[in-house]
Amino acid sequence: MMRKLLPLGAVGFSTAAMLDPLWQAGLGEPIAWGRDLLLAVGGGLCFYALIRYRDFL
Repeated sequence: MMRKLLPLGAVGFSTAAMLDPLWQAGLGEPIAWGRDLLLAVGGGLCFYALIRYRDFL
């Protein structure tokens, strides 16, 4: 289960952190930097867990 969930989280959170400011700017709304920072941290933690525990997954 974790073997499928961690890559999905890593890619999903990282992509959302990069694209969300572009979407918000395109809509003319203020950019929520706190949310983008949390998405980037979540993606980084998923990548870290994938690398750190690669032998156990």
